[in-house]
Amino acid sequence: MKSKFQFYKNIILVVASALTLIAVTFAWFSTPKNGNLGAFSSAVAPNALVNVNFQQDVNGNGNYTPLSGDIELDSVVAGQYYKYRIILQTVTDSPLSITMSIDDLPSNLPADLKSSVNIKYVLKKVTANPDGTYTDGTTINASSDYVNLSSLTDGYVFSLSLKNYQTSSSDCFAIYYEIGLSENSPSTIEGKSASLGSVSIIAQQTA
Repeated sequence: MKSKFQFYKNIILVVASALTLIAVTFAWFSTPKNGNLGAFSSAVAPNALVNVNFQQDVNGNGNYTPLSGDIELDSVVAGQYYKYRIILQTVTDSPLSITMSIDDLPSNLPADLKSSVNIKYVLKKVTANPDGTYTDGTTINASSDYVNLSSLTDGYVFSLSLKNYQTSSSDCFAIYYEIGLSENSPSTIEGKSASLGSVSIIAQQTA
């Protein structure tokens, strides 16, 4: 009798484990991953793990406003960089890892110009203020220098765990990043198609 009970108990445990795995996998792949920046705003999709908000510092004075369209580099000159910010707000108590990647430049750009487009980033934990602003806190990771977009493997900028910085189900993080041309760029991008309209943020549950 005991062996039969143990048999059924093991079956129940196996089924429960399988259901748990399916739920986690579904949560991973239900998280918004990429899309046109204009449409990819602050809306939380079903089973999403983070709320994502894309912003741009239009005047370079530290005042960020919602990014209403694609990242356009069609008038950038050598040595010029545009500043952006992505606000991530967690909507779960589960420990998360975050991956950021960015599409490469259009194929119609000359190779020497394409290799001059750089990105630099810093990931920080931030505090949301009642007036809609954010106060920077701990720096979690930062690129030491500008990284050439052509050198990124599959477009990946970084992949990091946030679990040591999460304290609640609604923690806020900010990815500050700059995109532009190196000082020794051979020319400007003016007149050429250079939309970087697909930035990917992947949130996954981690151990």
